[in-house]
Amino acid sequence: MSYNKTASITAETINPKVKIFDYEPCGEIARHAERLEQEMEKSPGSRPFPEITYCNLGNPQALGQRPITFFREVLSLCDNPALLRRDETRMLFSPCAINRARKIIESMPGRNSGAYTNSQGIRSLREAVASGIAARDGFPSRPEDIFLTDGASSAINLSMQILIRSQEDGVLCPLPEYPLYSASIILHGGTMVPYNLSEDGDWGLEIFEVKRCLEEARIAGLTVRAMVIINPGNPTGQVLSVTNQEEIVEFCRKEGLVMLADEVCTW
Repeated sequence: MSYNKTASITAETINPKVKIFDYEPCGEIARHAERLEQEMEKSPGSRPFPEITYCNLGNPQALGQRPITFFREVLSLCDNPALLRRDETRMLFSPCAINRARKIIESMPGRNSGAYTNSQGIRSLREAVASGIAARDGFPSRPEDIFLTDGASSAINLSMQILIRSQEDGVLCPLPEYPLYSASIILHGGTMVPYNLSEDGDWGLEIFEVKRCLEEARIAGLTVRAMVIINPGNPTGQVLSVTNQEEIVEFCRKEGLVMLADEVCTW
């Protein structure tokens, strides 16, 4: 019996959208840095510098930033509930973390963090998020309208899956931008509609520039379905004024755009 030794999948046979997918933080510069690092491990002193500092990602804990203790304590207790029954736990964990972990565990299916949850996330956690939004923004929020994801990247990809139907669907994105947006739009078969932030205006967002880009995209035959706003900016670091944010909300309402507000750098 003979077997076909041709590879089942090659660079020529994969999804063509993947081949044009470009996620710059993990691009050629980052790969070259990894090669240099491996070279330095094999041959210490081979380069005129002792180590490489990676600045291609917003990765502060890799550079020594201390994590928020509360989050880690709660997660540790949720993943190992047996710790809650040990006397020494009260000396190692804060009372707030212990109480919060107990509440979360009680709301988990089977009181076990290894169990599948509702696809939108644990109900009690969504209720807490809804209460937090209402308290912060003064706007009523329902847990039924909230989806919890494992990081922002999952939320971005889920949004693009929902919004993009074909290459004729466009999404407004800022330049400079966090490149996951442009890459995700391409991967899901849509078209990125870039709008420039104002370098002279401390990388602020100017509505007339966004409107110009929107009108040009519509003239070109695109159906622009959403607008991405990154605040605080990534990689620019600017923070939009309250007035500017109100202008953006009104603009999206008037133009019928889904507003994708990326506020992850707030943390």
